[in-house]
Amino acid sequence: MEWLSAHVLWWHWIVVGIVLATSEIFVPSFVIIWPGVAAIAVGIVDFFVPLEFSTQLYLWTALSVLLLLAWFGYFKKTWRSPVGQAEGEYVHIPGKITEKLDGTRYRAEFELPVLGDRRWVVESLEALNVGDTVEVAKVYGQIIKVKKISPKRNH
Repeated sequence: MEWLSAHVLWWHWIVVGIVLATSEIFVPSFVIIWPGVAAIAVGIVDFFVPLEFSTQLYLWTALSVLLLLAWFGYFKKTWRSPVGQAEGEYVHIPGKITEKLDGTRYRAEFELPVLGDRRWVVESLEALNVGDTVEVAKVYGQIIKVKKISPKRNH
């Protein structure tokens, strides 16, 4: 530990941090970048306030964990989808009713893919006719709820 304390300089931390942060390009997970950012921060702190290597190591570990927890806390708040798509990602995509199946179910074709396909069986609480213009109102798993829109609102 004494050897490391004598031979590991502030710029070593910055180089290791840059290597870790840029390795995120090859392993895109947004996990490796945070220990890299922490290593750069330790290098900057060590430049201004020389620290023992063990203190640098503790600081790097603590910063890495804090940054990871902060990232996953932010990620959890912004990625709210128990079914695999972001909330509201498909809302307002226009389409046309191509077939009436029963009282509340219809077949529709959308201008853009919804959940990977342009043609879906959709549900609507309002009565629709073949040719009506609709838009996605809500996606519940693989159930697409639509609402009728006037042709002038069509995108």
